[in-house]
Amino acid sequence: MTNWDAIGIDMKTPLRFVCSVVAFALCVLSVNVNAQSNILYFIFDASGSMWEQVDGKPRIEIAKETLSSLIDQTPADIRSGITAYGHRRKVDCADIEEVAPLGSLDPVTKVRLQERINSLSAIGKTPITDSIQRTVDRLKAEQGEATIVLISDGLESCGKDPCALTAKLKASGARFVMHVVGFDLIKEQEQKLACISDAGGGEFFTASNAADLLAALTVVKESVVEQVKVEVEPAPEPVAPVVASVSTSIKIKAKGPGTVKLLPDSWVEEPRYWGLSDVESGEILYKFARQGVTSQQVPAGTYQLVWRQNEHRAAEVITEQIVAVKSGEVVEVPVNTGIRLNMPHWVETPYWWGLKAADDEPGKRPGIWFRDLPAQVVPAGRYELIWYQNEHRTTPVNLGVIEIQMGQLNEVRVATGLQLVKADWVPEIRRRWWQLEDEDGQVALKVSKFEFKPQIVPAGDYQLVYRQTKHGATDSPLGAVVVNDNELTQFVINTGVGFTYAEGTKPPHMVEFSRLKANGDVEFSVQLKKSWGPIPLQPGTYKVNFQAERKGPVMIIVDAFDLSAGVFVEIEM
Repeated sequence: MTNWDAIGIDMKTPLRFVCSVVAFALCVLSVNVNAQSNILYFIFDASGSMWEQVDGKPRIEIAKETLSSLIDQTPADIRSGITAYGHRRKVDCADIEEVAPLGSLDPVTKVRLQERINSLSAIGKTPITDSIQRTVDRLKAEQGEATIVLISDGLESCGKDPCALTAKLKASGARFVMHVVGFDLIKEQEQKLACISDAGGGEFFTASNAADLLAALTVVKESVVEQVKVEVEPAPEPVAPVVASVSTSIKIKAKGPGTVKLLPDSWVEEPRYWGLSDVESGEILYKFARQGVTSQQVPAGTYQLVWRQNEHRAAEVITEQIVAVKSGEVVEVPVNTGIRLNMPHWVETPYWWGLKAADDEPGKRPGIWFRDLPAQVVPAGRYELIWYQNEHRTTPVNLGVIEIQMGQLNEVRVATGLQLVKADWVPEIRRRWWQLEDEDGQVALKVSKFEFKPQIVPAGDYQLVYRQTKHGATDSPLGAVVVNDNELTQFVINTGVGFTYAEGTKPPHMVEFSRLKANGDVEFSVQLKKSWGPIPLQPGTYKVNFQAERKGPVMIIVDAFDLSAGVFVEIEM
C-alpha cells in the first residue's frame, strides 16, 4: 500500500489535484481499476469552443492529435470506440454520432480510427448528458464493466444535468466507470465537470496543454491494459506414452515472400508511410511507417500501392500502381506520378488544397488533399482542383478541371487572383465580408472579415458585393469585376459616402442610399443601421432616406446627388 503521508500528499486533497502535481507513476497507481473488461470508449467534445487556442494552436487540433497518438500506443487486445458531439451542425443538441464503432485495435482499424478522428470539425453545441446516455446504452450488451472517458473543454449547453444522469445510470446497474478529462478549463468549470466522474466511479483529470492531455489519457489507458493482462498457468508437461517408435516423415515447401523495391523519382520526398492495400477493398494490409522507401518483404500476392506524405497535413493516397509480388523475386515499383503547383510570390500557403474526382458530386470535399505546397504523389486521373485559403475566413474555390498524366510530375499553374485595395476612409470593421458572384448569381468566393490580401479565384466576369457589417448593414453591390487569367487583378474601393455631424450626435436608426435609374425608379438600396458610416458604394445617382428612431418617420434628406468613380462624398447633417 502506498504511504501517502510519507510522500507529502494530504489525503483530503481531491485526486484530480494529486494527478496534476504528482509523478505520472503515482497517477497510474491511483486510477480506479474496478472495470473488468477490455473496453476503452471515448466521448469526444467537438463543440464550437474547441476552436479556442492553447499555446497558439486550436484545442480541437491538440485533442485530435493526442487521441490519435494514444490510439497508436494502445494494444490490439483493447476494444475501443468513439462518440463525438457538436461536429456537424452549429445549433443542434441532437448532433451526436458514434463516429467509430466499438472494435479491436488491429493496425488497419487504428489507421481508420485515426482518419475518422482527424476528419472531425468543431462546430456546434455541448450535449454531454445525451452523449453519456447514448454511450451507456450502446455498451449495455457488452460483457464486463466498460471504461468510458469524456474529453471536454466546457460544460453542458443543452439544459440537462449530466451528473444526475450518470448517478441514475450507475444506480440502475449499468456497468461502467466514467473518467473525465477537462481540457483548458477554468476552476468553476472543473468543479461542475468533476461531479460526472464522481457519480461514475471514475477520476477527474485536468489538462492545460497537449502534454497534460496525453498524460491523462495514458493513465486511463494503462489502467485498462493492466486489467486484461491475465497470467495463464503453464500447462503440465504431458506424459509421453510408451509406444513403439514409428513415424512418417513429410516435407512441405513454404510459400516464401517476395520483395517490393520502390523507385521514386528525384522530386519525391520521403513519406510518413507507404503500404500495400487489397486491390478490391482498398484495405491496407502492410504499412511501412518512418522507414523511408527502403525495400520490404511481403507475402506473394497482388496489391495496390498506398502513399501518405504527412500524417496530419496530407491525405492517404491509393495510387494507380498494381504491385504483383512473386515468391523469392524482387518487384520494382516506380513512384513517378505527381503534381506540383507553380505560383507567384503573392500566393500564400492555403489551409488546404486538393483534388476531387471530376465526376464526383458538386460540393463534395476532395478525397486527396494537402496542407503543404511541395510536389505531391497522386494517382493519374481527371480532377477538379479545389483551393481553400483560410478555414474560417474563406470558402473553397473550384479552380477547374486538370489532367494528371501517369509517369510524370504534372506542373499546374495557380496564378489567377483578385486583391481589393481600399481608400484610407474605408472603415476597418472585423464583422464584414465580400463575395464574388458569377453571371448566374452563384457565389464563387466569399471572404469573411474583409481580408484585403490577394485571393485565388478562377478567371471570369463577376459582380462584387460588399457587406459593411454583419447585422448593421445590407449588401452593397460595388459593380463588375473582370478577373484576368494568370494575373493578380486589383479592384480599388475608393467611391463612397459618409456624414459630418456634431460631436456626440446619436447615430440614426437607419440611413438608406437608393441608386436611381434614368427614369427615377430605384435600382437597388443599401442600408446602414446605427452608424454614420462611411460606406463604399458604386458610382451612380442616389437619394438618401433617413430614420432617426426605430419607430420614427422615414424622411428624404437628399433628393438626388451624383456619385462619381473615385470620389468620397460627405453629407453635412
